[in-house]
Amino acid sequence: MELRFSAARQRWAGSILMFPNINHALRVLRSDLGFTAVAVFSLALGIGATSAMFTFADAMLLRPLPVREPDRVVTINTAVTAPWGQNPPISYPDYLDLRDRNRTFAGLTAASYARFGFSPNPETQPRMKSGLYVSGNFFRVLGVEPAIGRGFRPDEDQTEGRDAVVVLGYDFWVAQFGGTLSALGSRIRLNGVELTVIGVAPKRFTGIDSFLRPQVFVPLAMSPRTESSNRLHDRDFGWLIVRGRLNPGVSIERAQADIGALSAQLEKLHRVTGPDRRLQVETELQLRMAQLASQTTIIIMLGALGVCVLLVACANVAGLLLSRARGRSREIAVRLAIGASRGALIRQLLLENLLVAAAGGLASLWIADAFSTYMLRFPLPNDLPFVVQSGVDRRVLLFTLIVSVLSTLLFGLAPALRATRPNLVPALKAADADSAGKRRLWGRNTIVAGQVALSLVLLLVSATLVQGFREKLLSGPGYRIDRLFLTSFDTQLAHYSQDRTPRFYRELLDRARATPGVRSAALTSSVQMWDVPDSLALVPEGWDLPPGEPASTPGYYISDGYFETMAIPILQGRGFRESDGESATLVAVVNEYMADHYWKGDALGKRFHLGKSSDPLVEIVGIAKMSKYLWTAERPQSFIYLPFRQHPRARMTLLAESVAPEAGAVLPVLRDMVHKLDPDMPIFLARTMHELYADMAIGTSRLVTGITTAMGLLGLILATVGLYGLVAYSVSRRTREIGIRMALGAHRTAVVRMVLWQGLRLGVMGVAAGFLVALYACRAVTVFFSFARLGPLIYLATSLLLLVVTMLATWAPARHAARVDPLTSLRDE
Repeated sequence: MELRFSAARQRWAGSILMFPNINHALRVLRSDLGFTAVAVFSLALGIGATSAMFTFADAMLLRPLPVREPDRVVTINTAVTAPWGQNPPISYPDYLDLRDRNRTFAGLTAASYARFGFSPNPETQPRMKSGLYVSGNFFRVLGVEPAIGRGFRPDEDQTEGRDAVVVLGYDFWVAQFGGTLSALGSRIRLNGVELTVIGVAPKRFTGIDSFLRPQVFVPLAMSPRTESSNRLHDRDFGWLIVRGRLNPGVSIERAQADIGALSAQLEKLHRVTGPDRRLQVETELQLRMAQLASQTTIIIMLGALGVCVLLVACANVAGLLLSRARGRSREIAVRLAIGASRGALIRQLLLENLLVAAAGGLASLWIADAFSTYMLRFPLPNDLPFVVQSGVDRRVLLFTLIVSVLSTLLFGLAPALRATRPNLVPALKAADADSAGKRRLWGRNTIVAGQVALSLVLLLVSATLVQGFREKLLSGPGYRIDRLFLTSFDTQLAHYSQDRTPRFYRELLDRARATPGVRSAALTSSVQMWDVPDSLALVPEGWDLPPGEPASTPGYYISDGYFETMAIPILQGRGFRESDGESATLVAVVNEYMADHYWKGDALGKRFHLGKSSDPLVEIVGIAKMSKYLWTAERPQSFIYLPFRQHPRARMTLLAESVAPEAGAVLPVLRDMVHKLDPDMPIFLARTMHELYADMAIGTSRLVTGITTAMGLLGLILATVGLYGLVAYSVSRRTREIGIRMALGAHRTAVVRMVLWQGLRLGVMGVAAGFLVALYACRAVTVFFSFARLGPLIYLATSLLLLVVTMLATWAPARHAARVDPLTSLRDE
């Protein structure tokens, strides 16, 4: 034991001796606190901006699934992506065939998100909870061990409706049962069916979605009892998310070949065939990028802006190091003269830079944490447990460490290489030995001009986003947001049959319209700016589409009175009527973009097949004005409305226009009305449209524009500091020259003009280069977001602003130069 302790102590001592110059590096940095403070401040801003963007990207895209070996877990879904990035899910019979016949997966599991009407006993009114229907091997395949109890046994997912068991989510267990062991064996009711609690998922397991945390896990075999229909036998009805764990050593390509071969075989078993059924294997990152296409582009854009800020910061510190190298040329020359190797000196200088970068990295964590707090200020308007996991954790710490080390090479390597190549004879003769003259300033001039260029790009891109989002918000969403209250229902939560659902909604709508304080009311399957629209397959009559490949268009199922309640104008034709029921001709309303896209604006009376070419024809009876459907910056999109009376849905949202200016005033009367209609029917998403729009549209716009504006200001601050440092250094080097000029009669104003011209020249160079880059960058932003281009006055005003800031940054060194005493400067030289 003593020998082992002695050996460990020797290894520790040896590791300390590997860094004999740390104390020297710290002394050097303490001796020049001004340089150290500016360098740490610059790097803190640059690394902080980059780390903050990584925090955002990690929360939205990069965070792995909370399962064992998440890199081996992949998703199997259909190859064709529907509108809004959603892939059509997989049917249960297809899942069983894939599970039993594949050769590359250690296991395949299936899951489907669902809403449940939860009540602890029959006497309690149900409340809406979210959960997952899962296959019996769900926890085993994902490698998730329950916190208490057990997961599902294989036999508990084989017989339909037999095993009424449930696993609770950790947060739900704590909220409902206080986190006690007594939860095991207790009974709860979901959609009116009593189930026995057999286990609790671990705290770290937040499900298979980045944001939605399931509160209960129910076997798929129980779905026929808890749902109003049995979906387990319909091969053409996709509703499952399929994930699999790859066998050791199996690549994505090999798994894709395996699943592709099975997909071709399963194609023949479907009543409806077509390329939509082709299956593909995707990693979690690929899946999220496809489902969050718009958010991914925003993340990439913000990440690029963060990298630009980091480059400006590194350039700033590099310029300071090049300027500082002049004062250390004699020290370096002496060390080289007495036998120090150039490699050792480079390592010493890089060590000093690494300490500066480490200090900047530590300070940057505060910026990343503040950004995470800023993100969490925007609540998601939902009764479901949506959680954005954003904060400084081990992944952010590791990323910050990597960026700090890389920034050391970015800003420190070139100055270290240059500083260790002094001219020894002049360097040993005088402390001010950097006699290369103006030839050595070109590198620093280029760095500062680049900083100015990058800051101009950041400012103009920020201005493009601010102006674009402002114009989108000012133009309005295209529908009513005032005096409108909404509340959602799902008849499956009360275990309604398919026949009872339409009757409930008809009576709900009639009673809502007769409620005091309600001017008008309507039903919709989705809500703008919040719900993802349904993806509707259609084939326009007379169009020559490939067999089995219908066009896919987003749409809503709505009731009569919807367009009047939402204040969406009907440009041609009519909206839906109460007579548009099951026995009437199938009808639809399309928006103006879809009418122009398919029928050149002459869409009234035209027909299309809803589904495949053999399905019944639907007649277009109206053209509605285009509005915003998912977010303010979306591109123009085809959209279709179908009457709810012809296509009943279990989940609908009631829209009630209030007579009073405050829409929330109708909530008590609506609650009372629903309770009288069915006391067991839970309601959710009860809020005003104005609150929803403020959170989703205005809040999102403010988040993006706030981040980009901060990036632009950070770039401007760093460029200003860099320019000031270079001009101040140049003035200190030209003290003797300025003294001679003034001794020969030069006026102080001439000296000021000379120094100001140096800064202005660098500013003009940077603005010219940045202007060209900004033209392409801003154009890319306007094309993606469908924003209007910036006017030439904004480009001109921003460029002039940067030049003014350049002059202000140069003013202090210019005044210092004008105060040089000729006699003192000549005597000192």
